[in-house]
Amino acid sequence: MRAAAPERTLLLHQLLPPGRRYVALPSRHRPIVVAEDRPAVLTYVREALLSVPPPLPTWLYPAARAALGVPAVRRCVPGLTVPVRDGGAARDDGVDRLLASSGPVLLLDHSHDPDARVVLLLFPPGSARPALVVKVPAEPVGAAAVVREAERLRAMTALPLDEVRPTVPTVVELLRHKGLPALVTTALPGLPMLVGYHRPGHHTRTGPVHADFGAAAAWLAAFQSATAGEPAPLEIPARAPRPPDHRPDDDRARQQLHALHRRLRRYAAPTTAVHGDFWAGNILLREGQVSGVVDWERARTAGSPLADPARFVVAYCEYLDRRTRPGHRVRGHPGLVAGEPGAALAYALDGTGWYPRLVREFLAMVLRRLGLPLVCGRDAVLAELAAVAAEATDPEFAASQLRAFLRLASAEEAP
Repeated sequence: MRAAAPERTLLLHQLLPPGRRYVALPSRHRPIVVAEDRPAVLTYVREALLSVPPPLPTWLYPAARAALGVPAVRRCVPGLTVPVRDGGAARDDGVDRLLASSGPVLLLDHSHDPDARVVLLLFPPGSARPALVVKVPAEPVGAAAVVREAERLRAMTALPLDEVRPTVPTVVELLRHKGLPALVTTALPGLPMLVGYHRPGHHTRTGPVHADFGAAAAWLAAFQSATAGEPAPLEIPARAPRPPDHRPDDDRARQQLHALHRRLRRYAAPTTAVHGDFWAGNILLREGQVSGVVDWERARTAGSPLADPARFVVAYCEYLDRRTRPGHRVRGHPGLVAGEPGAALAYALDGTGWYPRLVREFLAMVLRRLGLPLVCGRDAVLAELAAVAAEATDPEFAASQLRAFLRLASAEEAP
């Protein structure tokens, strides 16, 4: 595993309060999770965060989970030492002041995209759950996203959200860290849906997957009902995927998007608020229900009601085949063969079996609620797949999403 860049290591050292003991997972050279060595924080890490996303080895986090549960063994987990900083520099930094006066701290550094943010969870003294979340841009290019999320959250919480209001974070304040903005919001209860998703066997069994789709559908119905506005023609993302050095594919993508645009705009539905990145990593669950939804930087107060359900389908399919060797059938999904970009999404939209049936029922339920014909479901998913490709900052990921979009859009044209 590659080591963290020196600039990233410096940022972590600047953020973490000195003079405390931390454990770093999966390693101190490339930490993804840095947790203060307190029983409440480590218990939270074990329960709420330790799942193994591809391509990390499956044994890695189960071993860490076991090690964190045994104090004697915990000393073998990689530690992180934060040098003591010049005390005068911290007095003018709002984030430093907040962290210095906080209880235990948990730092998450999951993304290395150019606009990535480092996330800190702050625990009140004696509490088993965080109360505040602080987002700090890892690079200056990420500053705009931090400010944008603050603006979108404030606009969202001004809407009549009714019963879903407790599931949306509240902006506490916008601070500064080394000249860059840092967003402080309330922390929401629950465990990320993605934690269960990545645990062995979860998405190979009907029960857990039905529960995930049911929870997402219930939250979306309440969210969209509370924010419904006047009917408008269905919209799709304005941007087409932009793959580097693949101009023919770029032209084909634009043509396919134009065709999607023509088809969808034949139909109208009430505009609703849109989260913009509604996937398992941003959905928190408690007792089988959605207890929180996070990361609102792409939110809109009025948009297409098909965007969020379509994004959920696209993202849920993303990892179904990631732990299966190319060319082999995926366990729990006999109709799915791993290896080709978009294979799981094609299987969900056009295949047979319990999972494709569940996906199509989920989309049909959304469409019936909105008074739309079933033919809109597949087009909405394709439009959202194009949006994922357009938003991607990783060129390799963007290219794979583009290939999946073109493959599925071509299948749409087939007799």
